[in-house]
Amino acid sequence: MIPLQLAIGAQNRDDGVLLPMSQTSLLDRIMQLKDPRQSAKCTHNLGEVVFMTTCALLCGADDWQAIHLFASERQEWFRQYLQLPGGIPSHDTFNRLFSLLDPVQFRELFTIWVQDVLIDTPLSGVVAIDGKTVRGSRGRHKGAIHMVNAWASEAGISLGQHKVDAKSNEITAIPALLDTLAIKGCLVTLDAMGCQKRIANKILKKEADYLLAVKSNQGKLHAELLGYFDGYWDTHPDDVPGDDFSAQDTKAHGRQELRRCWVMHETADLPEASSWQAKTIAAVQLDRKTARKGTTLIRYFISSKVLTADDVLQATRQHWRVENQLHWVLDVAFSEDQSRTRQGYAAENLATARQIALNLLKQDTTVKVGIKNKRKACGWSDRYLFHILGLVK
Repeated sequence: MIPLQLAIGAQNRDDGVLLPMSQTSLLDRIMQLKDPRQSAKCTHNLGEVVFMTTCALLCGADDWQAIHLFASERQEWFRQYLQLPGGIPSHDTFNRLFSLLDPVQFRELFTIWVQDVLIDTPLSGVVAIDGKTVRGSRGRHKGAIHMVNAWASEAGISLGQHKVDAKSNEITAIPALLDTLAIKGCLVTLDAMGCQKRIANKILKKEADYLLAVKSNQGKLHAELLGYFDGYWDTHPDDVPGDDFSAQDTKAHGRQELRRCWVMHETADLPEASSWQAKTIAAVQLDRKTARKGTTLIRYFISSKVLTADDVLQATRQHWRVENQLHWVLDVAFSEDQSRTRQGYAAENLATARQIALNLLKQDTTVKVGIKNKRKACGWSDRYLFHILGLVK
């Protein structure tokens, strides 16, 4: 038997000999989790349970019964690497251990591991922050948990998450999430709920920049931007493409969309925008037309970075990757909204485990299929599973 702490931090050579990796692996981190139980009364090793759960999630399991069944069917395979002093835990034991695991500690492990992954490729580009409700976690006397997630749009991975009790509490959760992230040089994008001076200042202190959507929750700022651009459009009826104006016309999924953006960088005469240390204000108009109807929407933004109109259009579109590439994938490929896990911290910890699995799958570019089929491939092929876990080259 190869001790887990050796196997999980290694890569396979052609002759099968395990070689240590140059940086701490995810599973090395897992084995460092502090066990909340009394050691004398423990039958199962916490790190091993988390490792088995991670493997099960990679291979298509979505609930505790499926995770237990996967581990039971793979018991011989697991015994090559794990101690398994109490054998394979029951599905209730998997649930109970995840309900006891400190979610803050587990989130910190996740965030540090992501920084390990990115150590050779410094993070850049848009970091989109947005919230998602895990609807299935709602119980008779317990509301559904709401997770605030940070998504690196260019790298295509989740950077971290923070739990809140309700969507309205995102304002307090976002600064706490930002404290855990290494985002120097990035452009952090947030919807109107995150348009708060405290959050903007936190982003600047992290040596990053912000692009914030502005709505009526910031009444004076919104009125100032609305008044400025209304006056600009009255005196500039013709749009000239350049740094201050850009347009993108796209057609897909049975609809045609025209996006137009106007920016301005001189904010000295705009006291509200200046008080936010804004260097760019922007208006983005979206005209959407389908076979049956057309709609028009104008949104306003401020940024601490000097951005061209084309930069703003790209950043606002990249922001929605947090919905399309993270939230949607968690629901469709991992059935997160259908998860009925509710006991203790289990729902929150399982949400973190899903994002760990998603990041592992996202890093692989050898198979050109979606996340759902990559999970199937992990279940069908031990070699592919080992490759995803970083145990083979």
